[in-house]
Amino acid sequence: KKNQEGNGSWKNNRNAMTALAILCFLAHGEQPGSSEEFGDNVQRGIEFLLASQPKSGQWPGNYEHYIVTYALCEAYGLTMNPNVKAAVERAVQLIIEGQHETGGWDYALKLGDRDDTSVMGWAAQALKAAKMAGFYSDPAALDKASKLAVKGFQKNAHPEGGFGYISPARGGLSGVGAL
Repeated sequence: KKNQEGNGSWKNNRNAMTALAILCFLAHGEQPGSSEEFGDNVQRGIEFLLASQPKSGQWPGNYEHYIVTYALCEAYGLTMNPNVKAAVERAVQLIIEGQHETGGWDYALKLGDRDDTSVMGWAAQALKAAKMAGFYSDPAALDKASKLAVKGFQKNAHPEGGFGYISPARGGLSGVGAL
């Protein structure tokens, strides 16, 4: 709370850090309108993220779009704020469109065959949160992308256990792959 900027963001990589802060507050049960101590912080953080969304719908950076989409999907699921719904509808669509045929994702929604487990974890969380919030206009596409994501993770799974970064390996990103 004490590190939040006046514009509602948190410093250093503002979009991602603000999204992560919002996720922490929401996981703690803090919501705008119902939390006396932190509700205003959550509201201002959400407003910052909404204002920072480019017209294309895609937040810039390697991980930012996935993390911000995840946070705003969670925020919508808890608040049912229609402004949040409008922003994340397009953001989720971009994640679905950015998914590779192999089931994974790469930095900044780059298309190709490089399935990055670290990115896939954020993308899968965003899709899960969108599904749980129940707002996405094409639930069949959301389900299809979620099921295909399993194949992306399997591509980077080591036969003896663990998940690699962009290929099968033991260790590294096993927590993300297991999640």
